[in-house]
Amino acid sequence: MSAPRGGGRGRGRGRGRGRGDYYTPNDRQDQHQPQQQAEPEQSAATSSTVDLLKGFLARRYDASTKLLNFSAIATDEEVAKSGMFRQESTQKKFFPALMVICDQMLETREAKEAAIESVTLCGNNITNLNVVFDLCKTLNHIKNLDLSGNAFHSVNALKPWKGRFRKLEHLIIDPFSSIGWEDELTAWFPKLKILNGSQVRADKPAAGDAAMVTDAPMTATPQPMAGAPGSTPSLPTTTPTFDQQKEDMITYVQTATNLKRDYAIQCLEAGAWDLNRAGELFTQSQPNLPPDAYN
Repeated sequence: MSAPRGGGRGRGRGRGRGRGDYYTPNDRQDQHQPQQQAEPEQSAATSSTVDLLKGFLARRYDASTKLLNFSAIATDEEVAKSGMFRQESTQKKFFPALMVICDQMLETREAKEAAIESVTLCGNNITNLNVVFDLCKTLNHIKNLDLSGNAFHSVNALKPWKGRFRKLEHLIIDPFSSIGWEDELTAWFPKLKILNGSQVRADKPAAGDAAMVTDAPMTATPQPMAGAPGSTPSLPTTTPTFDQQKEDMITYVQTATNLKRDYAIQCLEAGAWDLNRAGELFTQSQPNLPPDAYN
């Protein structure tokens, strides 16, 4: 015998719509409580990271030389505590985040150009540009760059930056074993003048001499030895002269560093004839200077 229709509906409706099948207001509040608790924690962590990066930039910026010193990042006490530069996976996050903070602190291109002219990344033991690639996005206007003390296996490791730093004039990097790497690297940066303390491209001449010099890399032309068949007596090299103020600066740098005149001039030119900047650049390039650079 079948059950009464009304009774069946009543029991089914009661079971289907019992209190256990609906969320009460308290149930909804309990469900969202973990998410609400997580949001302040996440916000606090983000704020802590931002403070860490801002503090790092403040410690590593020298306003007098317009230098950002990113050397040996892993040895920075606060960065070491955070573990953000301990391995490549976290390094790849650290540097882009650092550049974001830099963008926030110096919002316009003009502000960046006025504040920063030089960057050193020496002593980080990086093998490729994956970790620091974003430098070419945020600070592609810099004139001086130090990449020494890293572990680039060949010049190809720098290829992602090819043509990126259009105003770069002075580059320091550990020499590679391949032949002609200097010319290749020089061709990538159209304004590069000094590579590891050696002049690789001539300065722009005065307007009347514009046809005499190009931006092509300077290459050494073999000269016959004196007395060899077909050789001609060599003319004495003309020493460039400057106004008295610059001559005094050259003398000062030579006295302070024991550099030969040509190297002292290169150092001053790389530092835009600013003694403080020239001193900073000399300190950076000193490990790579050849013995004959000194008197």
